[in-house]
This record gives sequence, structure tokens and C-alpha cells, in this order.
Amino acid sequence: MPAVPSDAWAGSRLGDVRPYAVTAGRTQSRYDLSLTSSLCSRPATVGAALTPECEALLLHCSGHPRSIAELAARTGHPVQVTKILIGDLLDARAVTLNAPTPRNNPGTDPQLLEAVLAGLKSLV
Repeated sequence: MPAVPSDAWAGSRLGDVRPYAVTAGRTQSRYDLSLTSSLCSRPATVGAALTPECEALLLHCSGHPRSIAELAARTGHPVQVTKILIGDLLDARAVTLNAPTPRNNPGTDPQLLEAVLAGLKSLV
């Protein structure tokens, strides 16, 4: 029997693989993940059987941290699918997660939010 190419499920006849197939039917991650949480890959874990999608995520976050939003954009997966796959990587201890803290997140600065609101009101 000939080997099946890795992109055998993507094609004009079949279309792309559905997200529920990538996540084995799961719709929620076991972890509470923020879009701005950053991931770093860890040294290879012995015996970790990872899916090709998880391996692609590892490839993208090797070398330097990447946010969940950036990983979703780079892989082309919906954010929720990416979060579920990242949960698998966390379970396999293949990545480390650095959650943003409010004081380090400029998006939660009250003065900045007030300035943005004032700017939006001036446009109306």
C-alpha cells in the first residue's frame, strides 16, 4: 500500500479538515488561556506522541516566546482550536506558559483606556 501524503486530507475535493477533527471533538481547553499568554517550547519530551498540528505549534514557538493569538494566525487554526492544542502541549510538558500579569499588560491601564475612549468619542 503506498504511503499517504501528510496533506492527503486537504484538497479541492475534500476541503480542509474540520476543526473538530483536529481536536478529536473537544470544544474547550482544560486551561484558562489568554490570547496574550506567551509560550516557549521546552526540550523534547521523551515518549510524547504529538499530533502534526502540535508539532507545528512547537516549531513556531521554538527560539522565542509567541502569543496564542500569533500562533493561531501562523498556523491558520481558529483560536479555540489553538487553545485546545496548546492544552495538549501543556499536558505533555512540551511548552511553558507565561501568562500576562495586569501590571505588565498595557491594555488594562485605566489611563490608557480613558484616552482611547476619549479619542473614540471625538470621532463620533
